[in-house]
Amino acid sequence: MRNAALLMASILLGSMAFAGGKRATAQGPSEQFATAEAMRVIPKGATITNTTCKSIDVGASSRYQCTIT
Repeated sequence: MRNAALLMASILLGSMAFAGGKRATAQGPSEQFATAEAMRVIPKGATITNTTCKSIDVGASSRYQCTIT
């Protein structure tokens, strides 16, 4: 129940980006959008070594969560 509420909140709030340590994670309506949102919170000059994305099915559509390290 709690996970469903968090998922619905993230959908309603649009994209979300979190940075912690040497990685950033963001969600968005496309892989390109989620990757760009994650890149926005990475410190300038940081070296990006890996980008991974996963699809999250929400109703009849999909959202993407991408992590940059």
